Amino acid sequence: MQRETGWMRPTSTVQPTAKEKGMRPTVTMLAALALTLMLLTSCGFVADGPFGWIYTDTKVPVYMGTAPTGSKSGRACIHSFFGAISIGDGSIETAMKDAGLKGVYTINKENLSVLGTYTRQCTLVTGD
Repeated sequence: MQRETGWMRPTSTVQPTAKEKGMRPTVTMLAALALTLMLLTSCGFVADGPFGWIYTDTKVPVYMGTAPTGSKSGRACIHSFFGAISIGDGSIETAMKDAGLKGVYTINKENLSVLGTYTRQCTLVTGD
C-alpha cells in the first residue's frame, strides 16, 4: 500500500476468486451444449423411409393398383415448423380432391426436412 495525503490506496487490483474464474467457462459450455443439442436433435422429422439429420428429400411408395399410372395426379401436404407447429391435411381424400380423381392407381409419400426446422410430408396420388 502506498501512503498519499492522509489516506491509503491499494497498489494492486482485486483478483477474482477461483469460484468467479470458473463461472464464465461453465456458463459458456452450457450455452454451447444447449445450442448443439438443439441443432443436432432435429426437432421435426419425417417418419416414412430413411431420413438425414441435415437434409431429407425422399419419395416412398405406399400403394400400387392394377394400372401402371393414371392421367391425373393430386397432392396433399402437412407442414411442420421446428417440430412445434404442424398444419395441413395429408389425407388421400384431399389429394384426390386436388386432382378431381374418382379412382386411385398409385399412392406415394414425399418427405422433405431441412435441419429439422422445416418438415413437409405430402401424399401423392395418381388415377382417373
